[in-house]
Amino acid sequence: MNIVVFGGSGFIGSHMVRCLSTDPGNHITVFDHSVAAGQRQGITYVQGSFATGFDFAGLVRGADLVIHLISTSVPGTESGALSEIQRNVIPSVELFQACAECGVKKVVFLSSGGTVYGNSGRQANRETDLPDPINTYGLQKLMIEQALRLCATTGGFDCQIIRLSNPYGPGQNPQGPLGLITKLVYQAINGETIQIFGDGSVVRDFIYIDDAVACIMDVIGNGAPNETVNIGRGVGTSVSEVIETLERVLPIQVNVTHRPGRSVDVPYSVLDIAKYRSFGSVREFVTLADGIRKTYDFFRKGRS
Repeated sequence: MNIVVFGGSGFIGSHMVRCLSTDPGNHITVFDHSVAAGQRQGITYVQGSFATGFDFAGLVRGADLVIHLISTSVPGTESGALSEIQRNVIPSVELFQACAECGVKKVVFLSSGGTVYGNSGRQANRETDLPDPINTYGLQKLMIEQALRLCATTGGFDCQIIRLSNPYGPGQNPQGPLGLITKLVYQAINGETIQIFGDGSVVRDFIYIDDAVACIMDVIGNGAPNETVNIGRGVGTSVSEVIETLERVLPIQVNVTHRPGRSVDVPYSVLDIAKYRSFGSVREFVTLADGIRKTYDFFRKGRS
């Protein structure tokens, strides 16, 4: 297939591109604001800004599959609603319209299972639950979802929406704004004091990156067209429990301080993954303890 991956140099994207490139029949175009120099066999790199007015048609013409992973913001760093719409929603609509005009067969959008549902109490969120985001990051993701469904219907292509929980592991920037577990492991290794927001009661659905990518590939290859699918472990873990696991499995001292909680953080976010389990290949997920060990080993190897 001819595949275009928007955001293919990022944490999730780079893992996906590596997986897609194992099929010698695939030709992959990676678009991102920062890309690898040159060209690897079967992979073309295109550097650019995901912004309104970009020639998306020039990139997607002839593509069988377009994967949209790009977001110009993350939870906690997002700006006002108008800015999010201008920076993320409008360029996404232009991309989807270009896909329709150029005869793209399928578009996959990576949404946010951790933010689109909002405050749902202490229950796992199903794909059929009414979205109710409490921050502008979740708002723009939800708007892009709706725009994709409309453009797919009117433009005659298939789409899939993947609501991913909280991925972590090797390849994630430990000094970036995302990836609690990756950051905590990195800080512990480097003897830094770990700072967490709130009292540690916030609950998230953490998934190791290899499992996340395997699940995403399952959706693309085996999931029904024009469907929304949750991807996570389906297991809730509080920040305090993450810290306790770090202290138990890592052979180093962990020092923790608390900062005031943030209003943009959903108190409880766990995904119901029954739909994925009905067709997916991942039956046993990497446990939190094993994922922490794998991430620790990755950083230790990089220091040796």
